[in-house]
Amino acid sequence: MSLLDILLVLARHKTLIVRTVLVFTLLGVTYALLAPEEFTSEVRVVREAQQESGGLPSGIPSGALSGLGISLGGASSGLTPAAYPDVLQSREVRLAVVRDTFRFPDAERPMTYVDYVNRPAGPLSSVLDYTLWLPWTLKGMLGQTISGSPVPAGTTETGEPLIPSEEEDKALKSISEKISASVDEETGLMTISVTAGGPQLSSALAERFLDHFATRVREIRTEKVRERLEFVEGRFQKAERELETAEDDLAQFLERNQNPTTATLQFRQDRLRRQVSFKEQLYSELQSQLTQTRLDLQQRQPVVTVVERPVPPMERSAPARTTIVLLSLLLGGVAGIGGSFLRTFFKIQEDKPEEQEKLEEVRQAFSPNGFLKAVKQYAGVSGN
Repeated sequence: MSLLDILLVLARHKTLIVRTVLVFTLLGVTYALLAPEEFTSEVRVVREAQQESGGLPSGIPSGALSGLGISLGGASSGLTPAAYPDVLQSREVRLAVVRDTFRFPDAERPMTYVDYVNRPAGPLSSVLDYTLWLPWTLKGMLGQTISGSPVPAGTTETGEPLIPSEEEDKALKSISEKISASVDEETGLMTISVTAGGPQLSSALAERFLDHFATRVREIRTEKVRERLEFVEGRFQKAERELETAEDDLAQFLERNQNPTTATLQFRQDRLRRQVSFKEQLYSELQSQLTQTRLDLQQRQPVVTVVERPVPPMERSAPARTTIVLLSLLLGGVAGIGGSFLRTFFKIQEDKPEEQEKLEEVRQAFSPNGFLKAVKQYAGVSGN
């Protein structure tokens, strides 16, 4: 096929090409105008690595407290800074965010994100869901069918699994599409991006994600230390009570027997003194461990430093209306030109007697009656 033949095909089907371009352009303009505006707010934080070595923040060497039984050697927390993006999008963080209250641009009153996602759809939204947004509507229905029951989002204070409701599970899936995180390996900065339908809403969501993310990281980094602190505090309080009891017993014995002369009284006095001495040593050791554990907990507290807090963005991030219209023009032109050559191809094949039977079979297979016939045959085979 020469260049002249190509130009001849385009000239003969210029009406088809123009109509196709106009249809695609109209669809692109409609989508660009009806698509909801989205704004992206960003937060930048420093992913601080946990300090594993000993030492006091003020620069005092750890050996200065060795006489008190305090060792400042750190231990690994089990959470590396590389895991921060996964922690940000964990169910615990997302569930805490969707339960918070926000002011949405298209809502009359403040409400939780769960209530906003599960609110009744308006007439225009329903029409768009089953026209322009039909593929995404079917995708969402299919996803809900496959996902089944909600999965646990964590544990309660009593250790029982925390299972979100169906409404919360829907909100969790919705909020997952609005949050993203990227890490710059050279600078060590983590950027948190939140996209929403309004500048104030995106900023508020980013702020809540930041707060719950920092809280969750702090909980993970200090979980083992808090458990150890709770255990040591319990043992310390018990040792304190036992020491007071032993001291009271010794004081009462000395009041009744100021000058013990018999061997029995002397042995009993020595036993009471040994009990007091042992309780004092245990009390002193537990006090040192309690001080050490509190220092460890304090060292693990500042794990996330905010470099740039979220602010309402000035410009929208989507939709890119100019890009959408240009892509519609391009796709319309490609579809029109492709349709022109396809129509020319079929017309040439119709002039060949040996190809007419094949074309007729193809037309029948792709006609509505052909599709219905194939569906009936498939239904009959499945029923049998």
